[in-house]
Amino acid sequence: MAGTADTAARDELRRAGLAADGWLPRLLTLLRAAEDTHIDAAGARRLAADGGLALNRAEIADMLEALAGAGLLGRVPSRIGGPIYDTVPQPHSHLVDEATETVVDLDVSPETLAAIVAQAIADQPGRVEVLLRIRAPEGDDSGLPRPRRGPGRPRLAPPVAKR
Repeated sequence: MAGTADTAARDELRRAGLAADGWLPRLLTLLRAAEDTHIDAAGARRLAADGGLALNRAEIADMLEALAGAGLLGRVPSRIGGPIYDTVPQPHSHLVDEATETVVDLDVSPETLAAIVAQAIADQPGRVEVLLRIRAPEGDDSGLPRPRRGPGRPRLAPPVAKR
């Protein structure tokens, strides 16, 4: 069974433009099979060790960043510690509780999501931060209109060449 999962991981890595050899396919297989879908580098290193991969911190960090950069892992915005990776890379909502260091998927309707946010704000006044991430369209830039930038919405300008 692990052989089939590893083969699927190799195919996924190739489609994402990553090398499908070495430890990366096995790590991806282990991450996808893990009980928790949210993991930090330390947790990924423990998971890898339990799966027979002796990888150091730098190797794990590099592999997680490569997987996230290729869209095979998501990143959950958090101030809990280091980056938190999500083995479900498709867009979905999260509740991040920094007091308990927990991350929970909110796979709910827009109406339920709005009710959860409203209730959290009411229950924890001054402690709730809402981040709305509007993802760029996948693939090409199809000419869809982009929001206009106004005051308080700085545009990042390319660096000016020095003469």
